[in-house]
Amino acid sequence: MARRARKGSKKKGKQNLMPVFIGIGAIVVLALILGSGVLKKGSSARGLEPTPNFRIAEYRQDGSRFASSGNVYVFDGRVENIETVGNARLVSISIPDNPDERLPLLVPGDVKLRVNLTRGDRFIFETTCRTGKTGDGKQVKGVLIVKNVETR
Repeated sequence: MARRARKGSKKKGKQNLMPVFIGIGAIVVLALILGSGVLKKGSSARGLEPTPNFRIAEYRQDGSRFASSGNVYVFDGRVENIETVGNARLVSISIPDNPDERLPLLVPGDVKLRVNLTRGDRFIFETTCRTGKTGDGKQVKGVLIVKNVETR
């Protein structure tokens, strides 16, 4: 009879550990889910802070200085005007630091925006500064090209 008691006690010990393993597994799964949500949130334009102290007058004077190695700029701006150029759009915005000046942004025709840009509304623009060419082949440095737009 002593043997039976030992076998029963071993089974009971294994059964008592099962809820502990399930609890640990649940905690690991929960941590993975929460961690992936935090990483996704930081990768959107909303996760980026607007570029501080961006002076439009300095950009207009020497845009080539801003174009080095594809710098990324984020602007919280109000759409003042929209012009169609071929299959692209040229959007001029005003930013809170410089409400009296307009900043031109190029939205290429191949960029699929998830929002409808409308005059007078505010958006968050994620841009890359690049060197481009005019229609007659002249080089233009410091073109702000829109990569992503989100509503504010």
